[in-house]
Amino acid sequence: MAALPPSPDQSWSSKGLARPEAISAWRDWAASTIGPIEVEVFDPQAFAARWVSHGIGQLRLLHLYAPAQRVTHTGADGSTMRAAPSIQLVYNIRGVSETRMGGRHFALAAGQFVLLDNTRFYQMEMATEHEVIDLMMPQVWLERYLPNPQACLARPVDTADGWGAPLGALLDTIIAGGLDKATLPRPLIAEQIGSLLALAMGTPEAEEALGNSGRHKGQLASRILRRIESDHADPDLTPEMVAAQIGISKRYLQTLLAASGTSFVAELNATRLDRAAELLSNPRNLGLPVADVAFRTGFLDPGYFTRLFRKRFGITPREWRSGHAPQS
Repeated sequence: MAALPPSPDQSWSSKGLARPEAISAWRDWAASTIGPIEVEVFDPQAFAARWVSHGIGQLRLLHLYAPAQRVTHTGADGSTMRAAPSIQLVYNIRGVSETRMGGRHFALAAGQFVLLDNTRFYQMEMATEHEVIDLMMPQVWLERYLPNPQACLARPVDTADGWGAPLGALLDTIIAGGLDKATLPRPLIAEQIGSLLALAMGTPEAEEALGNSGRHKGQLASRILRRIESDHADPDLTPEMVAAQIGISKRYLQTLLAASGTSFVAELNATRLDRAAELLSNPRNLGLPVADVAFRTGFLDPGYFTRLFRKRFGITPREWRSGHAPQS
């Protein structure tokens, strides 16, 4: 029997679907996951695409194999989106993207990445099939590393040069299956992404974060996240308990997490939902009621669990389980 996947990762492929159905699914998924975007496929008769989605703490990494197409982000306000305002890191692995944003027009080449604002208009046109990483980062989280993300938008960075190289290597390792072998919790991997991104963009905050004070605070934040990771199934887990175990005050615990653009409740719920998705994805748990999945992952109210699950993943726990059920 296959091993249980370590995270609530998802995937989709157009293979086996009728082309009109596949194109419709591709467009709907992009619009509901990335933002209010419009997708124009240049050659519908040759359409082929697939994606893989990885949850990394508060981040969502999308690995896309896409056809020649034009993607237009309409710039509708954040209220039309499922998630809070976010910044996208778009990393071209293969292909070239002609990009327009904020009055700028540039070609994003293979091996380069760029930051785009998910609340503003932009357009990317790819004349050939392409492979890309689209990393969705909540703006409040990103501002810990880039206090002024707007100053970093639409500036292509080459992953062959400087600090762009280790960031590109980390992203390449993730999509090559590195998350399955990682010894760090995913929220800590997200922290590494943020730190490397700050260095790659050349911000002075990156140097400050490498100071002794920054390292000490980072170590404390890491201990908090590890404790959440290990004790998430305890329904009585509180910030007071974790703060006492680590030897700090509840207020300082909240300050440390706020500096990372997150909170105790956000990290605890994210961890519990990730573990619930794992249980629901495992064929061995097909007979386990959804309410029991909720209880096993620290939720005392199955209804509240279902609402949070839908908000995080866009579908209900039962729909998630159906999507991972073995095909007969």
